[in-house]
Amino acid sequence: MLRLQAMRIIEIRRSKKFKGAWVAFEAASVQPTFRTGASKIDAIDYARGRFGGSSGEIHVYDEAGENIAEKIPIDGGMQYGQS
Repeated sequence: MLRLQAMRIIEIRRSKKFKGAWVAFEAASVQPTFRTGASKIDAIDYARGRFGGSSGEIHVYDEAGENIAEKIPIDGGMQYGQS
């Protein structure tokens, strides 16, 4: 039997709740916040690490948090594609 699995997506966006810090949103209770100078990069690096050996995609939103500015595919072999 063929079993389909939903594609895993982690969203990187600004958070009004945390005064503009970047958040890596994986699920309702899994959303670490990054506030340092390189917080957006830190959030993306965190998201890459969360995939382990699975595949999926990271969606990086624009500064307003309304539109996807970048999509980073993850192939499941710890290889990160170009957006």
